Amino acid sequence: MAKASEPQPHILVVVTGFGCALGTFRQGELIDADHAAVRKYPDHFGPILIHHQVTRRAEVEQATAAPGEKRGA
Repeated sequence: MAKASEPQPHILVVVTGFGCALGTFRQGELIDADHAAVRKYPDHFGPILIHHQVTRRAEVEQATAAPGEKRGA
């Protein structure tokens, strides 16, 4: 888990699949960081890691003119 000085994630991923009285947790599943299983078995969970570049969508151009705004070439 993250150090105390780092912001804590709200969603974690199951790193090692396991079963317990709280349920069955499969590797790769996402879970809320406040779940009782995370508090009881923290070593089985970790942060979500993104291994590939994430492309952010470009801003969408405004299709019409705002009131009082002139559009054109």
